[in-house]
Amino acid sequence: MQKTTLALMMGASLLFAMSACQPPADLPETSKTKSKSTQTVEQPNAEPLIEAKTPKALATALIKLSEKKLTDKLVCTKLSEAMTAIDNKSKIEDIHAIQRQLNACLPMTDNVEILQWLKEYQALYGRFLGSNDDMDDADFYEVVATIEQGQGLSVKQLKTLSPRGRYLIELVANNADVSLLYLGEGIFTFHHNLKAMADLFVPYLPGDQAKFIQRMAKDNQGIFWNDAAVAVSFSEVIARANFWEDYIRRYPKSYFIQDAKDLFSLYRYVLFYGSDNTRWTDDAVHEFLDPKYTQAMTQLSKRSNSTLAQDAQSFLDFIALSDRERKKKYPVPSKDDKGNKRDGWAMPRYQLMAALPIPSPWEDNNRDCLSSVICVSYNVD
Repeated sequence: MQKTTLALMMGASLLFAMSACQPPADLPETSKTKSKSTQTVEQPNAEPLIEAKTPKALATALIKLSEKKLTDKLVCTKLSEAMTAIDNKSKIEDIHAIQRQLNACLPMTDNVEILQWLKEYQALYGRFLGSNDDMDDADFYEVVATIEQGQGLSVKQLKTLSPRGRYLIELVANNADVSLLYLGEGIFTFHHNLKAMADLFVPYLPGDQAKFIQRMAKDNQGIFWNDAAVAVSFSEVIARANFWEDYIRRYPKSYFIQDAKDLFSLYRYVLFYGSDNTRWTDDAVHEFLDPKYTQAMTQLSKRSNSTLAQDAQSFLDFIALSDRERKKKYPVPSKDDKGNKRDGWAMPRYQLMAALPIPSPWEDNNRDCLSSVICVSYNVD
């Protein structure tokens, strides 16, 4: 009788603990309880405990459930090791196995380890997609064209690729979470679905971290630079600058706050200065190249409590100045820092930078924030 009572008490306690871990049915969904991923986390099955009719059956069910939990915990302790083992010899099924382990382990770990797993998961894709193939020659262009036309690749085309390149191209052709990304200047690289990566982690991250990686996944699915030209529209640059200004204001203590500030600095700089191969105005900086740019800049200047709004107004004020007014207000030295003569577009650009001084986003910055869902440091040497 005592054994029966003890077993029943253990079963009832475990059932109570399991039910207590579930969110109440009437609570609204949050980033902690709602997942946008199609993959689901398997919950412990309590049916054997409920159906147990004897103390022995109940004890057996308890042992099996405990073993399942211990197995899951052991798998989680080996997760980092498993992710580090993924390389350019691994198969897509190896990544699927990692995804299943993450689904099981993410709900039962703390934020520090989740962020570490996110970093490792991102890194494993870089290794997995590695290939020694020349992705900027005629043979490769022919392979790309065939895939884009929805046609099957010939044996001859596949033979132009290395075994690894052939495997990755077949994944691309089969839409198996691998794609081709055009980098510009005739160069391609293998890429993958960043939204799917973010969706895997978002349900287990606090709001600021979730919003960070979701935005990064959206913005970095394509390229930002094409050679020295901006590869996105003027309105998109404004949208990104607005987002990061709002993010910094809303989450001043975010884990990702410095990276958010760096991103804001980048988009702010490009918005008002363009790039070597991208101009939003004529060379004299007297008028925008597109009337829509004028409308967008005017609208931006009306944002409340915004550094961007102040910048936009300063930019509009500068455009309105005549050459004579600029020369008087912002005199230009005849030579630059290297002793070269300033002429042409270099003169109004110098004046613009004097009227609207914005720090360079590349100074003392060795972070790549334009490739995946979190920023990574690179070697500047």
